Amino acid sequence: MNLPPATELAARIKTFQNHMAARDIAGALILQNTDLYYFTGRIWPAYLYIPAAGDPVFLNRHRGEIDAGWPWPVVKLGKLDDLPGILHDAGLATSGSLGLELDVLPVMLWQRLQKALPGRNLVDVGRLIRQVRAVKTPWELDILRSYARKDCDLWGEVPALIATATTDLELAAAFEARAREQGQQGLIRLRGFNQEMAFTCITAGEQAATLSSYDVPIAGVGLTSAFPFGAAGITLEPGQPISIDFGSCYAAYVLDTTRVFAINHLPDKGWHAFDTALAIQQEMMALARPGAACGELFDRARTMAAKAGLSEGFMGAGGGVPFLGHGVGLEVDELPVLARGSRELLAKGMVIAIEPKFALPGIGAVGIENCFAVTDQGLEKLTATPDELRIVDR
Repeated sequence: MNLPPATELAARIKTFQNHMAARDIAGALILQNTDLYYFTGRIWPAYLYIPAAGDPVFLNRHRGEIDAGWPWPVVKLGKLDDLPGILHDAGLATSGSLGLELDVLPVMLWQRLQKALPGRNLVDVGRLIRQVRAVKTPWELDILRSYARKDCDLWGEVPALIATATTDLELAAAFEARAREQGQQGLIRLRGFNQEMAFTCITAGEQAATLSSYDVPIAGVGLTSAFPFGAAGITLEPGQPISIDFGSCYAAYVLDTTRVFAINHLPDKGWHAFDTALAIQQEMMALARPGAACGELFDRARTMAAKAGLSEGFMGAGGGVPFLGHGVGLEVDELPVLARGSRELLAKGMVIAIEPKFALPGIGAVGIENCFAVTDQGLEKLTATPDELRIVDR
């Protein structure tokens, strides 16, 4: 079991408590799986009550027992109506503001909590938790660096996989099988409503340049209208860009990487788009540092795309998505977002995926995506795979 150290968990909780105390929030009830994992290192049928000061209480809803060595009090929670009594018995606040993850909490559960906790002011701490999680600890950064080294071996196998695959679906099956054999956990998590994806998105040819059904620049059309994402059974032909967007996730954390390949050759416009993507990435590496405004970074990238004559397909078809990159961590859609109009500022310890991409009508999708850690000196590139568009002879 890959558990974060107890000191790591305690530091995360203390940081969150400091933020709650500054906002006069008496405590927070953590219900969502990803946030529960962040603070406890476990996915378990349970809630976690974090007071503004003092030890949290683990509210076990499962009929089994939590594993030995748990550092905080564990209380059996039979029903929500028991919450006030449990908090009282633990010497915790039974009045004042109570934080909930209102960005993801189902309304019906919120209504049940209102009924179980009469008189409590239920406030949102979803964004506050995301802001805390956006700044990675040294332990988290080391985890992500280890992924990057592991990914190099997998990316090195792609030309051989393309050489033997007939369709994008065969390529996806082979690539995903190798990723799973290497330890990919089989799931990447998203927080956004109605956002869902596989851990790879492999597209080939012009179908990749269609309008995305999800909040991503390139999604492809998939095998069915029920999940329009990724490989579609397209025959791999010479000259097609083959885009592989891979969320490596070996132990909870996501590292997001995209590389493009082509069989035998690529049209000149494809090479132009790729060179432009590299230039945008290089510009972001020069500009992005603590204090940089996310919206200004997006605007600069959009200006560069326009000067290259690639405005139409910048960040996807149909006008593209309004962002250049996003935070990654336990979820693939974390803060910050390098989005149009965003006033959010980069901070040391944030980890961002920068993904300048182009949807080229009649050709397909071309671009690049790498993950970077924000440091005092600028960006530290976490992705270790070479920034190249590889031609596969077949």
